Amino acid sequence: MVLFLLPQQALTQSYGGRSDSLQNQNEINWVIDRQHIQEPRGGTTKGLKPELDPLPSKYFKDLSSNKSKKEKDRLAILSMIGEFRSNFEFTEMFGSKFDYKLDSPYKSWGTEMVIPITIDENFISLQHIIMMYFTDEKGNVTHSHVVKHWRQDWRYEDKHIFTYEPEMRWVNKDTANAKGTWSQSVFQVDDTPRYESYGTWVHGEGGSKWISDITPRPLPRREFSVRDDYDFLSGVNKITILPWGWVMEEMNDKLTKDNNYIGSEYGIARYQKIKNYNFDPANDYWNSTKDYWREVRVTWNSKLEKNPIVCTNKFVDSQPSYIYYFIEADIFAEKNNINSAKQNINEITSKFLINDCS
Repeated sequence: MVLFLLPQQALTQSYGGRSDSLQNQNEINWVIDRQHIQEPRGGTTKGLKPELDPLPSKYFKDLSSNKSKKEKDRLAILSMIGEFRSNFEFTEMFGSKFDYKLDSPYKSWGTEMVIPITIDENFISLQHIIMMYFTDEKGNVTHSHVVKHWRQDWRYEDKHIFTYEPEMRWVNKDTANAKGTWSQSVFQVDDTPRYESYGTWVHGEGGSKWISDITPRPLPRREFSVRDDYDFLSGVNKITILPWGWVMEEMNDKLTKDNNYIGSEYGIARYQKIKNYNFDPANDYWNSTKDYWREVRVTWNSKLEKNPIVCTNKFVDSQPSYIYYFIEADIFAEKNNINSAKQNINEITSKFLINDCS
């Protein structure tokens, strides 16, 4: 699973180093499921096993009713709201060099809730929050841990897409044809930008799917913590909404900043609905910090909306941005001083923004 500890340790200790069991792609026949010859990397902590919920959500049920195409699009997006067991698998499939060494597959899991921040006619914002119960060797719960995870914003017929360019640079570009499409903006755990793309929803009896345009994005932590031979990912996302949850698939190319192709990976994030799982600690965390995170969103949204190009520093004083924001969120939860929080948010944001990067 993805293990989150203290803010200083969050998102760093669960990814592990690059495996010692790198495999020459010429020496194996099957590359998708190769656990028998290559130990996966990722988290190893055991968590409380959740109970799966086979019943579809109210939003998914409404998808089968006589609705307009746009309303079905909205219901598909809203179907991602709920409580889930989330499993993440990323497998390097092939590389450009003849004797390319395939990295170990990455596997992790967690339990998380997806809650709505905003539901409007043309805009929907969903926040992911991971909440895990940890168990001992006998299966007894020892403690819980909560961390704010990623956020996804959906906008109807979005005419401008913030496109990632290496390194840590986002450029506002016009969409080729936005009619009938929805953009998905994905933000890091601290509400700083990650990537944005757009695509069209297609609906059928068994489910609904959305396929993105080709989307460049920064390296995720599971990669940049162990790899330095490429600089960004460029891939296509497919989101499929199903009665029992939803699935996000990724087909990613690994590229250098000079656009040299290194290799490709396939990834899948599976969100299975669960029930009878106590998310009270996650709700308590969100209720105590949501005003703080609203100010962070407002600050970054203002930067992204007003500037055609946004560039950021990857680290300040050897620390990534989420360290600073998470510490301040904990202080806000304790003191509830919104004026002080606004000042600290502006100071942190100013440290990471590069004023002139054109």
